[in-house]
Amino acid sequence: MTPNIGGITGPQIRPGLPDSQQPRIDGAPQQPGKPLSSIPNGTVVNGTVLEARDGGAYLVRVAGQTLTAQANLPLLVGQHFRAVWDSSGDIPVLRLSDAEQALLGKLSSGDKEVASALITRGLSLDPKALASIRTAWAGMGQQPGQLAPLAELWARGLPMTAANVQVLSWYLSLDEERTSALWKRTREGLRERLARGDDPRRALRSLLGRDDDIASFLRGHGLLSSPSREGVDPSLLAGAFLPAGDDERPLHARIATSAFKRGEKSFWTVSFEMEGDRLGLVAGDAETDGRSLSVVLKAEQEASFEELRRRRHSLRHELEGIPLALQNVAVTHGRRMPRVPGRGLDITV
Repeated sequence: MTPNIGGITGPQIRPGLPDSQQPRIDGAPQQPGKPLSSIPNGTVVNGTVLEARDGGAYLVRVAGQTLTAQANLPLLVGQHFRAVWDSSGDIPVLRLSDAEQALLGKLSSGDKEVASALITRGLSLDPKALASIRTAWAGMGQQPGQLAPLAELWARGLPMTAANVQVLSWYLSLDEERTSALWKRTREGLRERLARGDDPRRALRSLLGRDDDIASFLRGHGLLSSPSREGVDPSLLAGAFLPAGDDERPLHARIATSAFKRGEKSFWTVSFEMEGDRLGLVAGDAETDGRSLSVVLKAEQEASFEELRRRRHSLRHELEGIPLALQNVAVTHGRRMPRVPGRGLDITV
């Protein structure tokens, strides 16, 4: 017998069971007219960090809801996470499971915090990752706020320098209003230089060469637009943000990229997620081998799915104008989930 919890049916929580045997909420679509009233204490949830709040709190999306929670693990805006939902106190807390806490207990004190930053991203705790991040962190003074950016840089194979950590920390602290304003100034700066006859690459380099917020913004955007390491699902990492539309409060699309091989052939993927008051959650993947292109769009809400499906042929017509052979444009209904399951806890202790 399984209870219905606010429209989502799941196994009953049994006191005394370890976290690994408790039910999971994987961000399933919310049933219209049946909002999830609460998430049971001890449930393992998958979610996305929407915004950082004062006092160590975060605005997160879990199981079709936007909720506020504290966290005792390192998180970044835009990051997908998997954690235990601890609602035993006045404010819910995102924490590691008992099994993960036990694993951390076997590590040296210098590795525990580093491992926590990797675990929350589903990254493997291999000795090379731990050693690389630990060494870089020690050279920066071991400030707690540096760990999440370091994990993001390692997951992309980027230099773990103090300058990159500082840029990422600043970029991911920006709210939607500030991000929109910086994108507007960036576009205006590029248009001005292009109107003077500058080459686009030269115009972009001139913006990057400045010592101001625009240059920092573009550097942060470039870091988070870099493909992840082989075997690391980019959807589990923080992503760059792009404005979608020119409204007073435009939607922001979270962008992630990846590069991989199938046999001897190389492929590149650009993925996005965005959420609007009327659209709900919409996501997509564009994959190319440099010659052909395949596009898959996914909408969580039924109405958005129908609208995308109705406009699919218009999108196909527009994409046929690019110098790639269009193989497929598909529209599906549901929620895009991370492609790599599990937490990758493969450390030897």
